[in-house]
Amino acid sequence: MKQIDRTATTQPRPKKRRSWRSRLLRYALFLVSLLVILVLLAGAFGVAWFGYRPLPQTSGSIQLPGLSGEVKVVRDSNGTPHISATTADDMFIAQGYVTAQDRLFQLDFFRRVGAGRLSEVLGSAAINQDRFLRTIGLRRAAEAEMPSLGAEDLKILEDYSKGINLFIDTHKDNLPIEFNLLGYVPEPWTPLDSVSWGKYMAYDLSGNYTREILRAALVDKLGADKAAFLLPTDPADNTPLIVPQGANYAGMDKALALVDLQAEVSAIAGSDPASQGSNNWVVSGAKTTTGKPMVANDPHLGIRNPSIWYEVGLQAPGWDVAGVTFPGVPGVVIGHNERIAWGVTNVGGDTQDLYMEKVNPANPDQYEFQGSWQNMQVIPEEIKIKGKPSQTINVRITRHGPIMNDVTSTLDGSQPMALQWTALKNAPLIGSVLDYDRASNWTEFRTALRGFNSPAQNFVYADVDGNIGYQVPGLWPVRAKGDGLLPVPGWTGEYEWTGYASFDELPSAYNPSTNFIATANNRPVPANFSQKFTLGEEFDPGWRAARITQLLTAKDKLSLQDLTAIQNDVISLPGREIGAAFANLSDSDARTGNAVKRLKNWDGSMAANSVPAALYKVAFQDLIEDMFKDKLGDVYGQYLDEPRFYIPLVLKLLKDPTNEWWGAGGRDALLQKALGQAVDSLGSKFGGNMDDWRWGRLHTLSFSHTPLGPALPFPLTLVLNQRTLERSGDGQTVAASSYDYGDTGFVQTSGQSFRTVMNLANFDDSVIVNTLGQSGQPFSKHWGDNIDDWNNGRYHQFLFTTNAVSTKTEDTLTLHP
Repeated sequence: MKQIDRTATTQPRPKKRRSWRSRLLRYALFLVSLLVILVLLAGAFGVAWFGYRPLPQTSGSIQLPGLSGEVKVVRDSNGTPHISATTADDMFIAQGYVTAQDRLFQLDFFRRVGAGRLSEVLGSAAINQDRFLRTIGLRRAAEAEMPSLGAEDLKILEDYSKGINLFIDTHKDNLPIEFNLLGYVPEPWTPLDSVSWGKYMAYDLSGNYTREILRAALVDKLGADKAAFLLPTDPADNTPLIVPQGANYAGMDKALALVDLQAEVSAIAGSDPASQGSNNWVVSGAKTTTGKPMVANDPHLGIRNPSIWYEVGLQAPGWDVAGVTFPGVPGVVIGHNERIAWGVTNVGGDTQDLYMEKVNPANPDQYEFQGSWQNMQVIPEEIKIKGKPSQTINVRITRHGPIMNDVTSTLDGSQPMALQWTALKNAPLIGSVLDYDRASNWTEFRTALRGFNSPAQNFVYADVDGNIGYQVPGLWPVRAKGDGLLPVPGWTGEYEWTGYASFDELPSAYNPSTNFIATANNRPVPANFSQKFTLGEEFDPGWRAARITQLLTAKDKLSLQDLTAIQNDVISLPGREIGAAFANLSDSDARTGNAVKRLKNWDGSMAANSVPAALYKVAFQDLIEDMFKDKLGDVYGQYLDEPRFYIPLVLKLLKDPTNEWWGAGGRDALLQKALGQAVDSLGSKFGGNMDDWRWGRLHTLSFSHTPLGPALPFPLTLVLNQRTLERSGDGQTVAASSYDYGDTGFVQTSGQSFRTVMNLANFDDSVIVNTLGQSGQPFSKHWGDNIDDWNNGRYHQFLFTTNAVSTKTEDTLTLHP
């Protein structure tokens, strides 16, 4: 056989050459893939380390030194802890511990607000807020109040503090994400921190002095008569404004800088003082389907993330109470025990006065009083600033209070003004809360409220025996002279506070013949209620109260579902009336005719999907600008924050079509102009299809993290901020959702911070809903799990008894010595 020479017949194959481009592309793809994998791994590690790792242990057992016995913490399906202990000491240690588990950063942040120590962690961006807070002196007032605490109250505060600190001490390397972002570890909690919380809430719910400044600036600009007209205390009676003798308000517009500073403090703390309010009502068994009373409450506060409220149940010998409290405050602020229930709204009364002081030209630390120079108390306040040298300010305090001008250089050379305010006095609060938590009847409840000094609130009450009641507590100054509406001369001694009204002189009611009591920050009693003292002259105009009363009297018998429906009502009574004025314009105008047609027969519903609601709101704000902006000049911005004054004023002016404030063309011409402006702006924003001009597209709510949300970079915005909602309602609807038009347009800034209806026929049939949820930790399943229910008018069961809690138990944690 012939041999085949394979080497001769087989040609070698040429090598395939990979181009440098191909090699480079493959290498680049490999690097990108590797980078993506590393980024994903790093992200997963970061989420696990900073997000999931700090989540608290809510089941099993934890040893807590200092306990005397075992404590059970049963968390229900909403994450609410129900604490049961064999001693009150252990119960409050446990309450402090579980509050820190869920809300540690919130605890520390609001402690810093109360103390004016924000710059230490937020840097120089917060220096103005700290200067303001150190000057006003919430922390100093709390320190001065500590010696007046009763022994039992102090022991409870110490136990609560111990629980918070036990959590801090065992989690310093495992803190919530905010501490890692800001790079610090929280200090130990003290009883003083809890007392400071009460002072902060008094600050959050007060604001009369800023209206004194606005009113004085209007007097300077337009005269007393027009100032009274623009800020009516009662639009129906044209009450004249009495300018105190010797007062000179020249240049008072500069003092509006104090109003701006207060707004900055409120903004960083998630508050909106211009729109604070609340609803509460109690209905006797004679008007309910159960034959027992029901209590409804929905406090209107700044919308914060996390919620300002923390749900809790507490059981120990002598204690059986459930409801909500502020993180940092032991016990329950609003809720019920086994015998009574209560709800709270802000009175909105006048417990602040500004005193113009005469300072010695030869000594800036002296002021005149009744013909002689008095030494001011001068307190140096060192403000530490992250990454920068500290600043020290000297707070000057007269017999009336701190001189507020020193907080800003804008007021250098201006008339010095000192703030006198009940919350800066010896005004204990925490003992009252702890006492009414254990009250069993009306007499004990009122006795407890004798110690509720500031902020002054409207309390409604019910008990299982069928009784209902109402009480205003608080320190109400008796003025030697003046009505508290304007800054007064401090040097004469004529306008001093001579004391306080006695508790028994304050408004109260028990088992009224109407079978219900409702409050909504409206005037609680007639203006001539007392010749000795006044509750104030700047109350809510009363539309929410009127609407609540309409709905409570619409049926002979009311169910729990009826009361929750009232809480979610979005009919605006002033909107209905002002909308009708726009609807009465001609519908033949090419520019506004369709808008007029939409407004005809509108019932005032501020539903998120309502087109007439959007037309009314935008046209009304344009109308306010057309009427007042040019005339008020620099004062207009602050006036815009006071709808409680200009809405009733416009309603009054609608009945006077030729009044000078309408301008040369009269009422209808200005209404036509404003509606045209609204049509143009809505069309520009949402397009030519009027069906798309829904109120909710303008009136949104974003649950931005308090306080970091506005400054967060992407992707941390996805971690700490919650989603944006389209909202129904406004500041005049029962389901309040207010906005600060001058700063944020129609974006909601405050509203129903939680809602509850308590059923005294069976407490376990009560309902409640918080704004966001129990947890302040972004990766918890109870962070934001209430949002949909809260937004859509739904509730969850407000569990109370051990048997009821056992049916909805999610986790059980045992704390032991």
